[in-house]
Amino acid sequence: MKKKKKKKYIPPHKILQKECEELWKEIIALRDGKMCMVKKFFPEIALHHTEVYQADHCFTRGNKHLFFRTSNGTMVCSACNMAKHYDNKSVKRGVDYIVFEREGKEVFDEMLKIDMSMSANVNWNKVWWLEEIKEGLLKEREERLNPPSHSASIHPSL
Repeated sequence: MKKKKKKKYIPPHKILQKECEELWKEIIALRDGKMCMVKKFFPEIALHHTEVYQADHCFTRGNKHLFFRTSNGTMVCSACNMAKHYDNKSVKRGVDYIVFEREGKEVFDEMLKIDMSMSANVNWNKVWWLEEIKEGLLKEREERLNPPSHSASIHPSL
């Protein structure tokens, strides 16, 4: 007689973390498109870019305060992601520059300050916090999928 496999229990906060990460990746792809931003903005960086695209964190994934911030994400190819992981300074500086230009100095400096503090995010495993994050990500995804139209009501004479 075959043993029935027990369904593995997955805590609710782990499910929410995964859902939020998937939403985060989707929003990055919607914003940046399916292309490597490093290749687009820095074609002079000599890498064998791939057609496999990944949402990359500008500031480390280890900082859970910044983990789900879409301002901290950039679409790169797997070669750039790997190069950055192995401390390729050109790719790292390129991603930093892309985020700085896209988000502005104020947002970049705020994320840098948070990253430098590296304090623990005590809410990381809290369901209520993750639900708030998920709600915000769902709203941002909806806004990217259905941007507000600038209709003739702005200029009634047209």
